[in-house]
Amino acid sequence: MMRTGRPADRVQLLLLLAQLVLMLSRPGEACPRPCSCQQPGEVHCTFRSLMAIPAGIPRQVERMNLGFNSISRITDSSLVGLRKLDLLMMHGNDIHNIPDGAFRDLSSLQMLKLSYNKLRELRRATLWGLWSLTRLHLDHNRLETLHPDAFQGLTGLRLLQLEGNRLQQLHPHALCTFSLLGHFPFSTLRHLHLADNALRGVSPELLRGAPLLETLTLHGNPWSCDCGMRWFGAWNQRASGVLKCKKDRAYEGGQLCPLCSSPTSLQQKELQQLDDLTCSAPVIISAQRSSMPEDTDSEVTPPEEFRPALGNVSLGLTDEHGNKVNLECSVREMDGSTRVSWAQLGPGSSSISANVSFSVDLECPMDRGNYERLWRLIAYYSDVPAHLQREVMLEKEPNLSYRYRQDPERDALYFTGVRASVKARPSWVMQPEMDLQLNRRQSSGKLVRLLLSARTTQHLEPKEARDQNRAWVLIQNHNRTRTAVTTVVGQSVVLECSVTSSGDPAVEWVLPDGSRVAAPHRGANGRLAVSESGELSLRAVEHGDAGLYYCVAHVTGDFSVLPFRLVVEESSSPPPGGEGVTAPASGFAADRVLLPCEASGSPDAERHWIMPDGHVVSPHSNATPRALLAANGSLVLPHGQISDNGYYKCVALSAHGVDTLATKLTLSRRQGRPLQRPPVRPQGAKGVSTRVRPKLPQEQTEKREEEEVEGASGEEGVQEEVDLSARRGGEAPSPRRRMMQGGVRGGGGHPSRNSWRRPGMQRKPIRPGSHGAERGSVEPPSQPRRRVGLSNNQIDPERWANILAKVRDRTKGTTPSPPLTTTEPPLTYKATASMTPEPVFTTELPDEQGEEEEEEEESDTDTTPQSEPPMTDSPLDYPEEDQFEETTTPDPITESPTALSTLYTEVQTSEQTTEPPLDLHDPEEENPDFTTEPPLDLHDPEEENPDFTTEPPH
Repeated sequence: MMRTGRPADRVQLLLLLAQLVLMLSRPGEACPRPCSCQQPGEVHCTFRSLMAIPAGIPRQVERMNLGFNSISRITDSSLVGLRKLDLLMMHGNDIHNIPDGAFRDLSSLQMLKLSYNKLRELRRATLWGLWSLTRLHLDHNRLETLHPDAFQGLTGLRLLQLEGNRLQQLHPHALCTFSLLGHFPFSTLRHLHLADNALRGVSPELLRGAPLLETLTLHGNPWSCDCGMRWFGAWNQRASGVLKCKKDRAYEGGQLCPLCSSPTSLQQKELQQLDDLTCSAPVIISAQRSSMPEDTDSEVTPPEEFRPALGNVSLGLTDEHGNKVNLECSVREMDGSTRVSWAQLGPGSSSISANVSFSVDLECPMDRGNYERLWRLIAYYSDVPAHLQREVMLEKEPNLSYRYRQDPERDALYFTGVRASVKARPSWVMQPEMDLQLNRRQSSGKLVRLLLSARTTQHLEPKEARDQNRAWVLIQNHNRTRTAVTTVVGQSVVLECSVTSSGDPAVEWVLPDGSRVAAPHRGANGRLAVSESGELSLRAVEHGDAGLYYCVAHVTGDFSVLPFRLVVEESSSPPPGGEGVTAPASGFAADRVLLPCEASGSPDAERHWIMPDGHVVSPHSNATPRALLAANGSLVLPHGQISDNGYYKCVALSAHGVDTLATKLTLSRRQGRPLQRPPVRPQGAKGVSTRVRPKLPQEQTEKREEEEVEGASGEEGVQEEVDLSARRGGEAPSPRRRMMQGGVRGGGGHPSRNSWRRPGMQRKPIRPGSHGAERGSVEPPSQPRRRVGLSNNQIDPERWANILAKVRDRTKGTTPSPPLTTTEPPLTYKATASMTPEPVFTTELPDEQGEEEEEEEESDTDTTPQSEPPMTDSPLDYPEEDQFEETTTPDPITESPTALSTLYTEVQTSEQTTEPPLDLHDPEEENPDFTTEPPLDLHDPEEENPDFTTEPPH
C-alpha cells in the first residue's frame, strides 16, 4: 500500500508547486479574463471589443493598455485603487465624457493617452488627482472648450497634445499649471501641439506664461493675420526655433507651417514671415464707383484700455522735514512688467521655487494743495526710486496694513527719511521690500502716477498649487458669435454677450458716446435695456445708435472685452448726393440674378445686404428661397421677379469700420415668351364656381338659328384639325379636348382649368352619324380655336357652299336638323402675342342629342353657381411653337362681311345636290411650313381607320 500511495503524493506535490509558481509570477489579484498579463505589473486588453473597463484589475498593476476597444464610458469606480499605475492608454475608444474625480487614485500616473475618442470638454476637476502626470495625449477628439483651470496643479506636466480637435477660442490662462502670489499664472509645458483646430487667434499671454516652451505646432488653423496677431512676430524672434512646421514632402517646400486664412490679401502666407500686421476698415471695390474711400485705421480701442484696476492702496507719506500727504490710489497692472524664474526642487519633485519681480501702477487723484506737498516730499525720487523696508504690522483686521521706512544704506545719496503706512488690496502688493518712484511724465495737477515695484521668492508645494482658486472670466467669441449687425431705422436689435466665469462677473456695456451701462439696466424710456446675463437690446433704433459697442466683463484679477459694430441705415436707397452707388444692373424675370460685393480690409469684412423691402440678409440670418448670400458676399436671387426691382445696398462691416454701396436692379419680361409654362396637370376647383349657366329664351332662339350652319362647319373643322395635327406630329385632338379649349356650354366653365390639355393620342377620324360625331358636335366655344395657314385663296365661298351641301346629304338619314337660316354664326377670336386673330367655327349639339354630354359635364362639378364668367383663353394654353407662328394673311370673312350671307344662300339652294367630296387644300396653295401636301378626303365611308402615324412626304 505504501508503494501505491507514493505516486499520488507526488502528483499533489507537483500541483502545489505549480500554484506557488503562478502566485509568484502574478503577485496580487488574478489577471482580468479578457486581457493578457504576460509581464508582471502589465495588463494588455487591446482589440478585445470591450464596452467598459474590465473588472478585477490587479491593484499592483503599473502599465495598462486598453486601446482600440469600444469603451464608451468611465465610471467613478473604474480606476479606483490603482495607486501604482504609471501608464494608462485608452486611445481608439468611444469615450464621450469623463466624470469628475475618475482619476483621483492615480497619483503615480505619468502618461495618459486618450487620443481618438469623442471628448467634447475638459472641466476643472476632470484631471483631478493626476499630480504626477508629465505626458497628456488628447489629440483627435472633439474638444471645443478647455476650462481655464483644467491643468491647474499639474506642476509636472511637460507635454500636451491637443492636435485635431475643434478648439475655436482659448482663455489666455488656459495652459496654466500653477500661479504665483495668487495672481501671476504660469505653465510648466515644454511641448505644446495645437495643430489642426479652428483657432483664428490667441492671446499673447497664452505663450508669455509658458517661458519653458521648446516645441509649438500651430499649422492647420484658419489664422486671422490682423492686428490681433501683431505680437506673434516679436515673440517668434525671441523664442527662435520653438515654432515647428510639419515635415512632409507632399507640401510645397517639404513642410507645412501656420498659414493665414484672412484677410484675402494674405491668404496662404506663412504667419511667422509677416512682421507688421494691421487692422483697417473695409472698403467695397467697384470699377463703376465714382470715388473710392481711403483706407482708414481701426477705430477699435485696444483691450488694455478696459483693464480694470487690480485693487486700491491707501498711502500715508511723511518725511523728516515735516511734509505729510495722504493718497487714495488705484492699483493697475503694467503689461510686461512681471519677471519670473523658477526651478523644481530635486529630480522628479513637483515642488517649485520661484523668484518673482513685478511692478504696478498707482493712479492717485490729486488736488492743488496735496499736489504741492507731494511734490516737496518725493520730487527727489523721479529719477531714482525710494527703497522702503517693512517694519511692523499696523492692522490685521479687517484689512492688513504695514508701516515702511526708507533704507538709509541704499538711499544714502538722496535720503530724506521717508516713512509710509500702506493698506493695500490685494495684499501681495505689500512685500517685505518695495520701491516707490514718481512718474513725472504721466503725472499732472489732477492725477499723479506712482510706480511701485517689488521682488519676492516663493516656494510652492504641489498640494498648495492644486488648491489655488484663481478667478477668471471669458466672453465667448467663436464662429457663431454675431459681432456685426446691420438694421434699418425703426427696427429692434439684440447684441448677445455670452459670458462664462469662475464666479459672479460684473458686466457692463460701453456705448458709442462713451457712456457706460452696467447690467442689469433699463432706460427711462425703455428703449435700451441690459439683462442680467449681459444681453443688450435696443428698440426703435435711430441713426444715432450706430457705432461701436463694447461688452466688458471682469472679476478680481481678470477681465474680457469684445467689440460689436452696429450699422443703422435709412433704407436700401443710396444717400443723397449720388455717392455710394454703382452702375445699375438689369436682367430678365425668372433668371438667376447675381449682385457682387467685393471688399478689402483687415480682417475680412462681413457682407450684409439690405433688400428693397428693408429685409436684411446676412451670414447669421435664415436663408430664404428668395435671396441667398454666397460665400464671397454676393447676393443671389435664384428666380428674379418683377417685384424684385429696386435698390439693393451692400454693407461691408467689421469691428474696425463700415462701407456701403447701393445697386439698382431692373428686371423685365422677355419679349414673345410667356413668363411661366401652363400647369402639367388639372388644377383644383376649390372655391371656384363651375355651374353651367342656363340659357335665356333669347339665347335659345339664337341657338336654333345657328345650329344648321354650325353643324356643318363643325364636321369640316374636325377633319381640318386632324390634318393640322398630323402635320405637327401625328396628334389628333379629340372632340372633348376641343370642348375644354373652347369652354363649357353656355359660356360657363372653370377659369383655372382652361390651361390644361390632355396629352395627344392617335385617333381614327370621326364618321358622320357615329357616336363620336355626336360627341364631337359641341356648342360654339367662348373663344375660337386658333387656325393656321388660312388665306384669301384657300377659302372660296362657292366651294364652301358645295362642301356644306355634301355634308348635309350624308347626315340627313341619321340626324334630323332644323332648317337653315341666313343668320350669321357668331365669330369668336383667340389672340396671342404677335398673332393675327382668326375665326374658328364649331358645331353645337341639338338639345335632344346633347343631354348625355351635358350630364357628363355637370357630373364633374360639385357646386352649382347661378352664373359664370365666360372663359378666356391665354397664350399659355398652347405650345410655344404655336404661339410664335404668325399669320399675316387677312381673313376673307372678317374683311368681306357680305361673303358670309352669300355663302349661306348658296348652301341652301344646293342642299339636295350630290357631288363627290372636295379637297379643302388647293395643291397650288401650299402651307408655308410644309412644301408638299397630298389632298385629304373628308370622311371617306370606305376608309375606317386611316393611319395618322405616317407623315405625308415632304
